[in-house]
Amino acid sequence: MLATGQALALAGALLAVGAAVDEATGPGLGWIYALGAAAAAALLASACARPGGWWVPAVPPPAVALVALCAQLLTGGSHAASASGKAATAAAMTDALRWANDSFPAMATAEAIVLTVLVTRAARAGRDRRTSHA
Repeated sequence: MLATGQALALAGALLAVGAAVDEATGPGLGWIYALGAAAAAALLASACARPGGWWVPAVPPPAVALVALCAQLLTGGSHAASASGKAATAAAMTDALRWANDSFPAMATAEAIVLTVLVTRAARAGRDRRTSHA
């Protein structure tokens, strides 16, 4: 079993690799990124101690958003830098909408996986507790 720090590092690597592969295979982040986020979320949720699981559902949205933002900045996905005035504002808004649109499927998938793992673990613990008292 991985330590929490190791699980965090591996989850971050899965998320970054998903973003890199998705950016390399086409414009924007898509389903490869969402699958990387889901794998990272499953790893993180399964590696945390059951009493410490309260913080795990809070991790995927900011982590996915941060990696997506970094991917956009590193791949030159922003059009706001080449514009000025109102055009720069419009370009920045368009970039923000594109970034949010690209990030949402990965966030939703990761959140669903985290909640599924945590609920499954809680249900199994409850069932094990009931069967041990019988």
